[in-house]
Amino acid sequence: MASHEELIDQFVAITDATASKADTYLRVSDWDLERAIQLFFETGGAMDAPPAESSRPGASASNAQVIDDDDLGQALRASGGAGVYEDDEAMARRLQEEFYGATGGAGGGDEVRAPIPRTRETLVGGYDEEEYEYQEPPRRRTTAGRAGIFNQQNPVWDDPDEDGISPEERRRRRLAAATGGESERSARDRSLAELFSPPFDIISNLEWDDAREEAKEVEKWILVNVQDNSIFQSQVLNRDIWKHPEVKTTITANFIFLQLNRAGRDARDYIRLYIPDAASPEAAYNGSEALFPHIAIIDPRTGEQVKVWSKPPSSPIEFVHDLHEFLDRYSLSVDAKNPVQRKPKPKKIDVDSMTEEEMMRIAMEESLGAASSSTSNVVPHDPDAYTREDTNMMDIEPPAPPHRSPSPEPAPVQNTPWARISSTNHHTEPPPGPATTRIQFKLSDGSRVIRRFGLQETVEQVFEYVKADLLPEEARKKGDEGILEREVELVSLGKKLVEYLEQTVEQAGLKQGTVMVDFLD
Repeated sequence: MASHEELIDQFVAITDATASKADTYLRVSDWDLERAIQLFFETGGAMDAPPAESSRPGASASNAQVIDDDDLGQALRASGGAGVYEDDEAMARRLQEEFYGATGGAGGGDEVRAPIPRTRETLVGGYDEEEYEYQEPPRRRTTAGRAGIFNQQNPVWDDPDEDGISPEERRRRRLAAATGGESERSARDRSLAELFSPPFDIISNLEWDDAREEAKEVEKWILVNVQDNSIFQSQVLNRDIWKHPEVKTTITANFIFLQLNRAGRDARDYIRLYIPDAASPEAAYNGSEALFPHIAIIDPRTGEQVKVWSKPPSSPIEFVHDLHEFLDRYSLSVDAKNPVQRKPKPKKIDVDSMTEEEMMRIAMEESLGAASSSTSNVVPHDPDAYTREDTNMMDIEPPAPPHRSPSPEPAPVQNTPWARISSTNHHTEPPPGPATTRIQFKLSDGSRVIRRFGLQETVEQVFEYVKADLLPEEARKKGDEGILEREVELVSLGKKLVEYLEQTVEQAGLKQGTVMVDFLD
């Protein structure tokens, strides 16, 4: 076996290194010449001889044949900053100093990193009211789902670039904003978006509490429409009902109109208060189509739901007539006396006097009713129906007809406005056209008659139709000639039409209107 001096000479001859460097590499390689030469070329000869103080105490060149891990670490650290190898402790300390910064001081390797200084910060601060109002849109309603053709959302911000553009371009931009850009994909999509677009021009952007305050101030009712965009009937309302000119005119003049998305925040609050059957998770799968779309009228003073449509209106004219009839019967005036709701009395059943067949029939009806209760309970009921005189609903015995005395009745007084209306001027119904309108006449028994009039015909001619044509026909149907002897009053939207005899139908506001035919005696 070659001596250390021979190995050093061979290392120097092969690598052309100095004797001290050869001694360093051979020591690191445990005097294995091949490993030492390989390590030399891998490190580029950058490994220097370890300093005297880095050597282990008590170690000398004579007994250094066995080198442990500490000697190897010292040899690697002796290579300086350009060295490739470093022990785990040095690497950990270097990384720690790079991350936290050098701690300084004379502690050397035993130094402890200084503690993180205490800091005090504000996690959630206050807000400036003006900035909050600027950032929040006028109507902070959360709506579910992405905007689309069948889920259009009212853009609350005005487009600053709309000035100086044509109305057609303005409408196109607003439609694109409402549909999230889907109306721009093709001409067909734009046509569908326009067809099913909500009536943004009459929808109020107020929140619920603000809408109630506004309605009380201007003395208007609140008309609420809760839409479920997954039900096509909701889209039909936007297409056929809300865009009709007469519907829009009536709503604008008498109502604060709120259209809510069923999944929105305001709609959830409204459903919880007014449609509890739809608040349960089962409502989405059982009876949802019977509850939506929902249309109701709210009294802004009390928050009472005074009228509910049990089903969507089938035509704009029918809906306008319903609104006019409501306005004839209800008023927000302080002095007005509105109809009072009466709960129906349950019918008393005398089991002892019933036959076996009657008891069997009632038992079958109860059984069928219990089986269908899951769907029948979700059908909305109209509170306005409880204000009407219905003998079947109220279970009230009809009063006996008064006994007529054989004495001749006094002749009617001829100085009343009704007495001066001609009973011989029969009305000729004009053909349909832009200069005509249809008027609905509602009698005291609930029956309705629709008649077409010219817009330039006078209110007096409407009275003549009632006296010369309508009442005689009703008397013939009911077989009661006494109807012709009774005095009648015509009322529309709370106005007594006898005060507007000289005005035209259009001037009196009877276009697509409803006229209540009331008997005064």
